[in-house]
Amino acid sequence: MAGKPGLSLVMALFCGLALNGWGHPGPAAAAERLVPFPQTPATEGTQAGLELLPPLPFRGATLDLPRVRKEREELLASANQAQMADSSDYPVSPNGATQLHLDVGRARLEGEKWIEVSLSDQMLYAWDGDQLVNEFLISSGVQTYPTITGVFRMWARTPSQTMSGGDRASGTYYNLPNVQWVQYFYGEFALHGTYWHNNFGTPMSHGCVNLTIEDAEWLFNWTFPEWDGAGGWIRTTENDATLVWVHR
Repeated sequence: MAGKPGLSLVMALFCGLALNGWGHPGPAAAAERLVPFPQTPATEGTQAGLELLPPLPFRGATLDLPRVRKEREELLASANQAQMADSSDYPVSPNGATQLHLDVGRARLEGEKWIEVSLSDQMLYAWDGDQLVNEFLISSGVQTYPTITGVFRMWARTPSQTMSGGDRASGTYYNLPNVQWVQYFYGEFALHGTYWHNNFGTPMSHGCVNLTIEDAEWLFNWTFPEWDGAGGWIRTTENDATLVWVHR
């Protein structure tokens, strides 16, 4: 909402445009991905709509992550839960609560598309069941603004938005128009394209997972092939709320 800057997205990253390979690793490469899968039980969660996001283009972000999270939690707690529960088309809420199963092993076994983000490798892996389809260099959050870890599902998308915020006096102000191929997986944490620096493979962001514009577009179309070219905010459904696993 335009009048609630605390809800704004805080994740404009200091990344740049860098093309990397669109390799398609074979079975041998996939077999080497032996990171233990987390086992997260299915949960019944609250639902929330896009009213918790600001209008596009988005402006007035804040870098105060703890305050943003607190305000978002208060809004979720005060929302009309009965009305939210009727929104069965929206199985994932911004705070990560979900009615969908969050078990990575199950996604692998059942042939579901899912995304793995390795913060230690600064890599993103796109999986289709147990087949590694693509992989990309990323820039995740710096130590002061780390990328959240855990198992999540996409809850909102937009093909383009403006990200701005910070403070002019402290030198943290930024205004980044046309940030493309944005996919939110937890609150203000998102995967998105980046054009303002060329240092992928190194943590550079305020928490988001950044890719080159080309890689982010590929990922957007891969996770959301039903996209009809419409702009604005797009809430996910049970069929396209892609699982995202972020780990060290």
